[in-house]
Amino acid sequence: MKNDPRVQPDTLARIQEIAKEMGYMPDPMLSALSTYRIATRPSLYHGTVGWITNFVTRDAWMVESFKLYRLGATEALARHGYLVEDFWLREPKMTGRRAAQILQSRGIRGLLVCPLPTHCGRISLSLENFAAVTFGYTLARPAIHRVTTSHYENMQNCMRQLYHLGYRRPGFVNWDEISKRVGDQWTAAYRTPPFAGKWENDLPILQLDKTPTTFSNTNRDLFLKWVKSHRLDSVLVVDRHILDWLTEAGYRVPEDIAYVSPSLQESNVEHAGVFETSHDVGRAAGDFLAGMLTRGEFGIPEVPRRILLDGIWQLGQTARNLTAKKKRQNLVEAAG
Repeated sequence: MKNDPRVQPDTLARIQEIAKEMGYMPDPMLSALSTYRIATRPSLYHGTVGWITNFVTRDAWMVESFKLYRLGATEALARHGYLVEDFWLREPKMTGRRAAQILQSRGIRGLLVCPLPTHCGRISLSLENFAAVTFGYTLARPAIHRVTTSHYENMQNCMRQLYHLGYRRPGFVNWDEISKRVGDQWTAAYRTPPFAGKWENDLPILQLDKTPTTFSNTNRDLFLKWVKSHRLDSVLVVDRHILDWLTEAGYRVPEDIAYVSPSLQESNVEHAGVFETSHDVGRAAGDFLAGMLTRGEFGIPEVPRRILLDGIWQLGQTARNLTAKKKRQNLVEAAG
């Protein structure tokens, strides 16, 4: 009744048809009781979930956010009795068919697909007999359930916070490849800002290509010229190198200009922006996958779901409250 892929399809169809004819329906109270009992007792080992990566080398996926995804998912799945095992799709002589055979022979039915190295990628692994969840938007095909941070809302949050802090002339610096990896949602959110019509500039965007020379002197000079020409009081960015360019050029951050990011990770404790809570994204994916395994939801979903987690604003040390400063100045002038 849980669509276990190890059962012959003909047998599954026959049993489910008989249950339908008999008017069988799961009892929601008994299902809730079963879930409660499982959640409140030590989890027995139920199986192994595969952490699927497809980078050029085995360890190339290990950037901070992806490691936090895996950690959070591992913790969540452990509560349901599952272990997580790494599986690299680019092992020598590995094919999609061979990968599926190996996973099935190990009894692995649940998969967590790590973000891919390209922004619009595919994997050759057939997912027909697996329950699978991915992170972000890099996996274009097959279309499966995905869990990620809410990039659009995170940028909107940055804009709201900047406005309330007193900033009115922001600018957004974006790398082409990074923008595509998040479905251009940062750009979309920046172009439809809160408090529309109340900003002092036209909300400029500097779009740069993500190439091996991304952080070249040419791009740095282009960025600094752009900042000066628009008289920016704040920049929204997704890369730490921009902060270095500002300080090396003599800008004081945040006294002269604010540095804000809609994509902060746990290591960015000093920066202003929205913290993506990648650990929580991983936990949400782990819980969702455990539920799929319990319900017997295998194969490509007819309607893929997106689970979005809002980030958390932190002021950090690279922005400041200009509104409070202006109020103090007004009080001093009034007293004088």
